Amino acid sequence: MIKKFINLEWKSFFRSAAFKQNLAIKILMAFGALYFIVAFGALGVGSYFIIEEFIEKGKIVADNPFQVVNGFLIYWVFADIGYRYMLQKMPVANIKPLLYLPFKKGKIVNYALGKTVISFFNFLPAFFFIPFSVVLIAQGYSVIGVIGWHLAMLFITLAANFLNVFMNNMDKVFYPVLAVIAGLGLSQYYGLFDITAYTGPMFMFFYENAWAFIIPLLLFIVTTYYAYHYFIKQLYLDEGLKAVAKEATTEDLSFLDRFGKLSTYLKNDIKLIKRNKRAKMTFIMGFFFVLYGLFFMNDLYSSINGMKVFAGLFCTGGFLFSFGGLVPSWDSSYYKLMMSQNIPYREFLLSKW
Repeated sequence: MIKKFINLEWKSFFRSAAFKQNLAIKILMAFGALYFIVAFGALGVGSYFIIEEFIEKGKIVADNPFQVVNGFLIYWVFADIGYRYMLQKMPVANIKPLLYLPFKKGKIVNYALGKTVISFFNFLPAFFFIPFSVVLIAQGYSVIGVIGWHLAMLFITLAANFLNVFMNNMDKVFYPVLAVIAGLGLSQYYGLFDITAYTGPMFMFFYENAWAFIIPLLLFIVTTYYAYHYFIKQLYLDEGLKAVAKEATTEDLSFLDRFGKLSTYLKNDIKLIKRNKRAKMTFIMGFFFVLYGLFFMNDLYSSINGMKVFAGLFCTGGFLFSFGGLVPSWDSSYYKLMMSQNIPYREFLLSKW
């Protein structure tokens, strides 16, 4: 059965009308994935020694680098869940055609959930944790303890994967939690409250007690079980997988009329950002690029010529990179309409600028 599903995926990719476009996007995504793999691998190898240097200079107060990493793992868990919520979606579009075929629903759900397990989001943390675990063993840490700690991180990653199934459309929960996490990060940065003092020992517990990886393992099993039953209950074209219809609303954007013809495009973009989930997430992530400078605006990189300029470009232009790069695809649905109207293309570009 799995062989049949893989065969269908292979055919849908190569027989797609937009095969060349999809192939180009896949190649670009592969380069992006390669960049993150190299970055995470380098961080896994070098983070121990970088933190150790900071401890020796008195810039970080801790007994050892492993303690520091365990303290900040709580932010990794939150970031992992957040990125999954924004970028990792269930393959609903690929599931709908299968409901017309003689496949059991359990098989379809297993296929859909299994497809999320082999997601890049699950493999990426391994490029940090595996080299970091090897460095820990090389530095004299207990082999059994490191293996137990590593397994705990693995099962936490997989549990977050299936937790995303429940959080897929829970905007009312996601945004308040995001605000709380941002508040915790800012309070720690300004010395008001340090959450890592409480979460660090929790992750250190997995190293000190190698058997403790069973706790994340049980969490992984529970989330998998509930994800399976939650998803199979939604596997109906007339209910679970149908598009959600919302009441249309109007917005007063007349204050943009002072820009003349450009106002039409500006209003469209504002409506897109407010109504489309992906565009909204891209807009929100634009603000997080401001925090990019925290990694580079320090003594470690100050001696590298041009590094602050590089970081400044990302801090101030992060939204332009993320939103602007997707403008052609988001506006392509009404390109034909624009071409049939008396609308200079230059004004369209000016509105985006």
